[in-house]
Amino acid sequence: MPGHYSPDCSTYAISLCFDDSSGEKILSLQNKIASVTGNDFLTKNQVPPHITIGMFHASDEDLPKLRASFEDFFNSVRHSFALDFSGTDSFLEKVLFLSPNTDSPGFLRLKELNSELHEKLSAFAPGGNRNYLPERFFPHVTLAVKLKKEEFAKGITFLGDAQGIVGARSVAEIEPGEIGAMERKRNPEKPGLPQGRCAQIPENIKIVAVSLAKCKPYSEICHILLSQDILSAEQRHKNMSAIKSTGGKLEVALRSQLFKFGFRFRKNDKRLTGSPDIVFPHYRAVIFVNGCFWHSHGWRSSESLIKSPLLDENVLFSLSCKKFRMPTVNPEFWLKKFTKNRERDLRDVEKLLLDGWRVGVLWECSITGRGRREKIRSVAEKISLWLEEGQTELFREF
Repeated sequence: MPGHYSPDCSTYAISLCFDDSSGEKILSLQNKIASVTGNDFLTKNQVPPHITIGMFHASDEDLPKLRASFEDFFNSVRHSFALDFSGTDSFLEKVLFLSPNTDSPGFLRLKELNSELHEKLSAFAPGGNRNYLPERFFPHVTLAVKLKKEEFAKGITFLGDAQGIVGARSVAEIEPGEIGAMERKRNPEKPGLPQGRCAQIPENIKIVAVSLAKCKPYSEICHILLSQDILSAEQRHKNMSAIKSTGGKLEVALRSQLFKFGFRFRKNDKRLTGSPDIVFPHYRAVIFVNGCFWHSHGWRSSESLIKSPLLDENVLFSLSCKKFRMPTVNPEFWLKKFTKNRERDLRDVEKLLLDGWRVGVLWECSITGRGRREKIRSVAEKISLWLEEGQTELFREF
């Protein structure tokens, strides 16, 4: 259960901060919007540009505990990473913000961090509003808040002019509630807030720090810099090569458990497509033991939606996984590599199915962590039932 809120609690925000160059450009844009609209609510508090990933309530007495939990969360972030924007948008005709590109690895990373933050700080009651909760979280960079109707109209007109976009109607003709992408589906025939890249903002930024601050008034309590990537290409290659493609000893333990259950099998049979890790000739079934990193378990990028004539498009990455994180260095290389790996995995599975084999995929994360012995036995039992079921389930993830 989340922590309890009481009147003597204060609200604290955990945010990600930008590199100096990007921060200055965003701050300049915030100041220009404040000048145009006449609303300086955001700028007068001198809050540095940031992305809030969570808000929580805590009493003065619990502040040391909150700070300790925040520092523990820092270990989940550790390294700086990049983020790019798709344009500007709004909430409820009161807030203007920069919207990250939802297809980018940086956006997915922000969503992951929001979930991890709420796990780390589960002892504290969530603050702010429900849009910071994992099920509703939409990361954004605020440009202006608490705008009145006429201030909002001036703000979106300024952003439209800055982006070189001319709407089909004037701001005065836009119906109340029609603007706000999060509350409605945009109608191309009736444009609301102009979208697109603004010439006055950076197309991408770098997240370089994480901060804990007290809200109303803003007062930063803790600011931790994220580590920069200083590894050479050779060092990084060596580190990546050390990441196992399978569970190693865990895979051996799984095979041992299956043997105890009376199953006989072949290992890494190169005669079959993809060289399955465990082959059960008697049941005409195979098991692939997939490492979560190299097989990009849980990766949900638009580029990863690979169509398959035999399998649901979400197969091989249908479950969430904390073991896979898109590397922030050389993202284009990794995007191509993981896409190629996934295409290969699907081809292997499809070929085996067409050849009359049943196919199972065991993910590394399902047999790692605490209680590994119990997890391995549990997975072995599930595999046993699947094998004995015959042709009822041709493909299965474990």
